[in-house]
Amino acid sequence: MAVLSIKNWMDPVLRKKCLPIKNIDGELMTLAENMIETTLAAPGVGLAANQIGLPWRMFVINIGVETDKEDLISIINPEITAMEGSELGEEGCLSIPDVVAEVNRATQIEVKGCDLDGNEIRYEAEGYLARAFQHEMDHLNGSLFWDSIGKMKRDILKRKFKKKFKEQDA
Repeated sequence: MAVLSIKNWMDPVLRKKCLPIKNIDGELMTLAENMIETTLAAPGVGLAANQIGLPWRMFVINIGVETDKEDLISIINPEITAMEGSELGEEGCLSIPDVVAEVNRATQIEVKGCDLDGNEIRYEAEGYLARAFQHEMDHLNGSLFWDSIGKMKRDILKRKFKKKFKEQDA
């Protein structure tokens, strides 16, 4: 397994809607293992395929995040099929390191997709886990968590990131 490089928010791959995966094969399983290792090494709650430069509808997520146990899954071609409630909460992103913002999300959701064996799977999630699923779905649709906050606040966060990015390159 390998830890993969995570694209930052300035990479155009993060702004494109990801394509459905048609073939579930050994290559996809290796990718999922590498994405899981990358998520744990970052450390993060989840990682979408486009965050590592691949425009495919797949993400990994740590469904054990609320219990502090590693319980990672891969979801292929996920869809949110139900949403309920609304709650403002703080989010960050592996593609926008050290930046957090308050984002409004549904409090309960249902997600359907396929596992790495091609079997249909369904998750009902609430609270922080529901927020994580929605965050990763946004990635697959070419959206970042700060897209839903006000322009002024977003511009401040972008400047903060760019400044930090330049300092790291110096």
